[in-house]
Amino acid sequence: MLVIAKMVKVSLDLEESLHKAIRKRAIDKGITMKAYIIELIKKGKSVEESEALEETEE
Repeated sequence: MLVIAKMVKVSLDLEESLHKAIRKRAIDKGITMKAYIIELIKKGKSVEESEALEETEE
């Protein structure tokens, strides 16, 4: 069975300097800004999950 995730559109208001920094890093990686932002969010989520596991082990 194929499961398709529901997608939602998100709009962000960013300071120009942050927008430029994100755009530059995305270009450097050869990916879109959207892909780069999703990558950052996933990394953050992974870090949070790791921290939660560490807390339960203590």
